[in-house]
Amino acid sequence: MLVDRISTPVMANLLDHLLDDRILNERERDCVFEEHLARADRASCLIDMVRRKGARASQELITNLKNFDPFLCNDLFPPVGQAEEQDPPISPVLILCDENFKTHIQRTDKLVGQLETSDMAYPVMPKSNRTRVALLINVRNFVNKKWIREGSEKDDAAMAALLTALGYRVVRPETGEPMKYTGEDIDKAVKDFAQLPDLSQTDSVFVVIMSHGEKGAVYGSRGKAVNPDDLFPIDNIFEYLNAKNCPALEDKPKVIIINACRGGDSLIFVIETNPGKCLSRSMKLIEDDIKVHIEKDFIAFLSCTPGNVSWRDPLFGSPFIRYLVEVFNTFSHKDHLEELFIKVSFVTGSCSVITRFSRAI
Repeated sequence: MLVDRISTPVMANLLDHLLDDRILNERERDCVFEEHLARADRASCLIDMVRRKGARASQELITNLKNFDPFLCNDLFPPVGQAEEQDPPISPVLILCDENFKTHIQRTDKLVGQLETSDMAYPVMPKSNRTRVALLINVRNFVNKKWIREGSEKDDAAMAALLTALGYRVVRPETGEPMKYTGEDIDKAVKDFAQLPDLSQTDSVFVVIMSHGEKGAVYGSRGKAVNPDDLFPIDNIFEYLNAKNCPALEDKPKVIIINACRGGDSLIFVIETNPGKCLSRSMKLIEDDIKVHIEKDFIAFLSCTPGNVSWRDPLFGSPFIRYLVEVFNTFSHKDHLEELFIKVSFVTGSCSVITRFSRAI
């Protein structure tokens, strides 16, 4: 929300005072305005730069904002007594839900089920009987080395660690070089995943794809400058995993996460950005313009809205994946999945979702 509402003069004052306080150096201050043209891009760069420097730097930013724009600061950060319940500190590891939470869900399901079955939570298989699986595809390396997605190996490792902590066996494409998959490789990997025998013993699946992209598709390793037609349509995921083509996943939640650009200025390839409208915690996720799917039990979370690009830092990876992992680690033991996605959107800016869940997860 701060990204959308801070004015350019206030931002300039913040930069000067953060420089005076030695939180930023001169090069960092100049980078915000010289390397970004849009106001929202500048604000996103400033916030992410300060956030990396820790809690004290972030507090100084808020303190200075209160001096330069007290009305905006008061609206974004209400005084004590007006503020909502404070979130816990970010957890570096996944917090597992306890028996009280499980009992609460079961009790709620029992009560809700007497009224409307479709509102009940998806059933969770006992650990002894289930074999959860997740598909993880990261196209880091491209034939044209200009488009190599430096830093995405950090996202790959973070998502693999999160999925493993959630109890999923991580599956990767069997064709192509590691982190260098063509559109055909991606298509085959999703098709093969839909036919895994383990799916009959899983209670849910994740499909995570990270690459360059355009509206409605992600690029394979020959894509962009070498072969613009080397694409994998995102809609294929819904087709291959629907109840007709993958009966083993019928009535089971299927979570799709796509971290890729979806148009915009594709020449911004070293630091991709995600500058859209921020969502408050009380807002619903933005419905995407990908075709409406008749299949149920899907939820897809995309790192940016159509026509925009997705941020990636060559050293630290993408903010979208970094914050997604932090939110899951800290809140997944007590919040439903859509609420987790709302929290990620609140931090990163505009994301898209396609929801066809018939129950809570």
